[in-house]
Amino acid sequence: MDVTGSWPAEPRSSRSAAPRGSHGMTRRHALRLLGGSAVAGAVGVTSAGCTPPSTPTSKGDLDLWTFADTHAGWFKEMAKEFEQETGIRVAVSLIPGSSLFQQLLINLKAGGLNTPDLCDIEQGAFGSFLIGRSVPFVDLGPALRQKGYDKQLVTARQALYSWKDGVYGIEHALTPVTLFYLREPWERAGIDPATLHTWNDFGAAVRETFPPRTRGLPLPGHDVMLRQRSGDYFDGDGQVALDSDLSIDTMEWLLDQERRGTLARPPGWITEGLNPAAWAEFRAGKVVSLVSPDWYAGAIQSQADDLAGKWGACPLPAFEPGGRRASCLGGTGLTILKTSKRQDTAWRFLEFSMLRVPAVVKRYKAINLYPPFIPAWSDPRMHDPIPFFDGQDIGALYADVGREVPPQYQSPYRPQLTSQELGPRMLDVYQHKRSAREVFTEVARAVRARMERGGRVG
Repeated sequence: MDVTGSWPAEPRSSRSAAPRGSHGMTRRHALRLLGGSAVAGAVGVTSAGCTPPSTPTSKGDLDLWTFADTHAGWFKEMAKEFEQETGIRVAVSLIPGSSLFQQLLINLKAGGLNTPDLCDIEQGAFGSFLIGRSVPFVDLGPALRQKGYDKQLVTARQALYSWKDGVYGIEHALTPVTLFYLREPWERAGIDPATLHTWNDFGAAVRETFPPRTRGLPLPGHDVMLRQRSGDYFDGDGQVALDSDLSIDTMEWLLDQERRGTLARPPGWITEGLNPAAWAEFRAGKVVSLVSPDWYAGAIQSQADDLAGKWGACPLPAFEPGGRRASCLGGTGLTILKTSKRQDTAWRFLEFSMLRVPAVVKRYKAINLYPPFIPAWSDPRMHDPIPFFDGQDIGALYADVGREVPPQYQSPYRPQLTSQELGPRMLDVYQHKRSAREVFTEVARAVRARMERGGRVG
C-alpha cells in the first residue's frame, strides 16, 4: 500500500451523560470481565461448522464493517464528512460481534470474497487472525512512521494490534483502568483515595478506618492487576508468560488481600461481575470502590443509576512507591484488509477518522471513548466536567495516567489460552481448590504444546 499521499447514531454529550460502554460488548460480557476476567474468557472465534451470515451489500466506494453500534453511528458521521471533502462514499455495515469475526474468517478462507476494505477487530478476537500463512491485514507501520503518527499514538495500546514487526490496526480508545470510588463513604472517613499512593496504603486505610464489614473494592481481574505490574499472559515476543513468578504472585496477592479484608467477593462476582447482589453491597456501604476501565461508567449508570453523580475517580494505587498507577481493559482496532483493492483510499479514510484531533474529539463527545491519540488530550473539549463523576474533569485524569497505560500483548494463541484453557480452570483458583501455580503451569504447558504443533503464523 502506498500511503504517501494526502491524508453517531446515538450521540451524547459528556456534559449530560456518563461514558457509554464501548467496543460493542454485551452487558453480560462486560460485567463478567470486571469480575474474574479469565473466568469470563475472551471473545472466541471459530469457523468450524458455522454458516456465515449474509454479506452486507455495498453502496459505497469503500466498505467498512463494525460490530459496535456506537462505532457505526460515529463512522457514518465521519463518512458524511469524508464524502463532502473527497466525494468518496463509505458504506458502514453493523454486524454483531461473533457473526462479524466468523464471517470475516470464512470469507478470507474463501479467497477474500466479499471482504470489506476496513474492519473493526475486537482485541480479544485479533489473535484468531494471526494463524495462517500471513496476517490478512495491511501493515500500517510504515505509513504511521512516515507521517509521525507512531509518536502521537500511545505505543502500549498499539501493542494489541502488532505482531512481530507489523502494526495491523489503530486502537479506538485508551481504555485506562483507574479507581472509581463512592465519594460519601470516603469523605465520612476523612480520606481522599487519590492520596493512597500504594496498595499497602489503600489496604491499611480500608482495614483501619472503615467498619469491620466494609471492603475497599471487589476482587479485580487477575489480568488487569498483572498488567499494572507490567506483566501479561504473553510477553512482547508472543511467548506464554501466564506461569511467570510475577503472574502467580499477583494471583496470590489478590487472594491474600481478600483474606485480609481489603477486597470483597460479592455473591456471583467471579462468574457474573456486577450483578444486583453486588450493587446491593455498594448501596449498603459494604463496598466503597471499584477498579474500572473508563468505558464502564456507562454500564454503571444503566445498572445503578441511583449512584450516578456520587462517584469520583483517581489513579490506581501502585504496587510499590513510584510505580505504575493505571492498567487497561478492552479495546478495538480499525484495520485495512489486504484483500481490498482500494487500500490507498481506505488509508485516507482511516487517517481522516482516527488520526485527526477534530475527529477523535468528536468521537469522545459522541460515544465517550477517551482517545489514544495524544495531540487530542490538551483540547479544551476533552476537559468538560462530567455529571456522572460529580463534575470532575475526567479528561485531566486520563491525560495524567495515559502514558502509564501498560501494553497488552497479542498472540495467535491468546484466544485458546483465555477461553479454552484458563477460563474453565480459573474458578478452581478462586475457590481455593487448586493453587495458582498449579493451574497457571498446567495452562501454560497446554498452550506451549499447541504452539509447538502449530503451523506457520505471521
